[in-house]
Amino acid sequence: MTQTDFVNTSVTLGELMRAQRRDAVRAFAVFLAIVLYAAVLVYTGVHNFNLLSRTVPPDQRFFAIIALLCLEGAAVFLPLAIHFWLAPGPQRLVGYILYGLNFAVVMLNTVLDAFTQRAEQLPDWLQLYAAFVLPASPVFIGVGIAFLFLLDPSKKLHDARAAAQAASMDALALHMREVANRPDVNAALRQAALKDVQATTSQVTGLRVLPKTAPALPKAATNGRPASARRAARARKKED
Repeated sequence: MTQTDFVNTSVTLGELMRAQRRDAVRAFAVFLAIVLYAAVLVYTGVHNFNLLSRTVPPDQRFFAIIALLCLEGAAVFLPLAIHFWLAPGPQRLVGYILYGLNFAVVMLNTVLDAFTQRAEQLPDWLQLYAAFVLPASPVFIGVGIAFLFLLDPSKKLHDARAAAQAASMDALALHMREVANRPDVNAALRQAALKDVQATTSQVTGLRVLPKTAPALPKAATNGRPASARRAARARKKED
């Protein structure tokens, strides 16, 4: 690269200043977005707490706080999970669906609390929502998060390892059944069973059971001559 090419491709001071200005504006916009999002969560959190606290007895409001944390916490967790954790494909799709359902529940809770605060007659569909969906809304969030963990790509590696281990154990069991019919294995098993029975008998009777040994074979010959030849020689000697 020549010096002229280097000068032409170098970044000018004005471009650097414009890039820094864009970065500063972007950082300020991100900061404002976080502040606005937090304000929305505070607003919906107040309505959710007012609504959920009326679904439990006065002495159990702690559980209303737990349900509130599930709904509002999911509104914080899911965007971060989609951006930093969830893999493209089914896992991220479930994350988007769960995020939309969570905000739908939060909005409906806000509307329902506004109706109840004004003591107005609830529409039929909102009455059905308050009777069946509202009490179970934290459970829906928990089930959705469980599906996110089940769809994690790391589970595929875990399942592959488990399948390989199960296949290895099946193959080992098959070979063990085949080897169990070998004579040397059966002889070793009989010998082990005999030793166990001898030990048990000794413990019960108090007598030592000696292992059975093969009888000693008679010597076939002495001084290189068979026994029958020696007897014939002694008989001839007596006759002489």
